[in-house]
Amino acid sequence: MNFKSFLIKHNRIFIPVISIIPAVLIFYLSVYIPELLLLIFAIPVIIFLLMHFLNIYKFKPRLYGGLVILLIVLLIASGFYTNSLYSSGGTSHTTVDGAYMETSISPFTEYSGKYNITALTNYTGSLKNASIAIVSLTHSQVEHYNSSYAIKKNGYSGFYLNIKLQPGIYRVYFNITTNTGKNISMESIGPLNVSEFTMYEYYIFATAFKYIISIGILYIAGISIAYFMQRGALNNK
Repeated sequence: MNFKSFLIKHNRIFIPVISIIPAVLIFYLSVYIPELLLLIFAIPVIIFLLMHFLNIYKFKPRLYGGLVILLIVLLIASGFYTNSLYSSGGTSHTTVDGAYMETSISPFTEYSGKYNITALTNYTGSLKNASIAIVSLTHSQVEHYNSSYAIKKNGYSGFYLNIKLQPGIYRVYFNITTNTGKNISMESIGPLNVSEFTMYEYYIFATAFKYIISIGILYIAGISIAYFMQRGALNNK
């Protein structure tokens, strides 16, 4: 028995294994290189070609097998995203129009409800119109610059706040209105006032709606076209 015959004989094992490895690798690497997410649209092509190469031509086995593969990829990819987020720490930074901006959240992942949020910048103008917005799906709170909580750290200026938050997955927006009336701002994830499992559930739904459903639709469209083409070829004989 040659190698291809061996693969065909055990195709129900090798198709999921061989398909899942590159799909999961794409999602894993995208944690560090977001541009690689464009490659996710190659996933349905990989699954289709493997099934064709390993002699699975019927519509239902292709449909159910492909959907199971995508479900497994979804569960693994969501785990990658959750782990990456929880291990990232609570400090985010960026440079906007030449102004360095940084937010630091402590604690980042505990869900005790009490947090210290610090905003720092090298912007040399007045910070009297600076603010921090803490936003979740169910809660929104804006805190404006308060000179009583002004700080200087490593040559940067800013302010901090101690805040108690309801359970939720939050994003922090640090905004500065410059002396000329222009807004410069940054967005950072956190604090995560939920358990890690709740965060994992969130990523399952988010990844499904953002990526997996689109991939699934492309895959179903591809196997449907192939099915009708095969039927048309048989009818012409």
